[in-house]
Amino acid sequence: MLFRQEKKPFHDLHLHILPDMDDGARDIRMSAGMLQEEIRQGCEGLIATPHYYPTESISEFLTRRQRAYRELEDWIESEIPDWSGRIGLGAEAAYHNGLVCDPDLEKLCMGHSRYLLLEMPFEKWTSGMLRDVRTLIANGIRPIIAHLERFPEYAGEDAIGELLEMDVLIQMNAGALLHRSSHHRAVTMVKNGITQILGTDSHNLDSRCPNMKDGLAVMRKDHLGRQADEILDNNAAIYRAAME
Repeated sequence: MLFRQEKKPFHDLHLHILPDMDDGARDIRMSAGMLQEEIRQGCEGLIATPHYYPTESISEFLTRRQRAYRELEDWIESEIPDWSGRIGLGAEAAYHNGLVCDPDLEKLCMGHSRYLLLEMPFEKWTSGMLRDVRTLIANGIRPIIAHLERFPEYAGEDAIGELLEMDVLIQMNAGALLHRSSHHRAVTMVKNGITQILGTDSHNLDSRCPNMKDGLAVMRKDHLGRQADEILDNNAAIYRAAME
């Protein structure tokens, strides 16, 4: 799929680029390749968001994350020093019972911000889950709901409607705009103002590769240029908040 080059630089707030951290980049070579592809497409900065699951403590996760980040940053300092310090750290925190009560939860937020990338469960959503999202907000954390376009069959219209009434931000995967099965839903979400953030959720260089440029090009082709610019501005503002 070939579209015109995206001229406006972007910031990717959802990707699995840290080496040997989760089901994303398996080693530093893949991490480097993913970063080089992000840069080629126009990325100016990113937030690495490895999966966090309750199979380990947040403290253990942070130790692993720092080790993986240091490996990638060492490569950057050696190979593309202009990019040193442009990667912020966050997590894609999987919702589970007890998540909102963890005293270390805010350490999973993006950088120095209060934005938390939250992955809702791939199971029927309950009132308790939505109540926990409200608790996060009451505790001063701003949830960014990861790839909401993947959840209609689990959540249902009522639960999604209730979620959208909260003070949350909605992130959509750029790939949702590229696939025939999800294109209509993705475009409708953008047109209706549901989507505020675009991320690649990239994991590798083949099946789930960086694709922000093509996602943005589809939006512009579908006469959603204004919305694309607003989303890029949102991404940039969150990135700046994380890196301050």
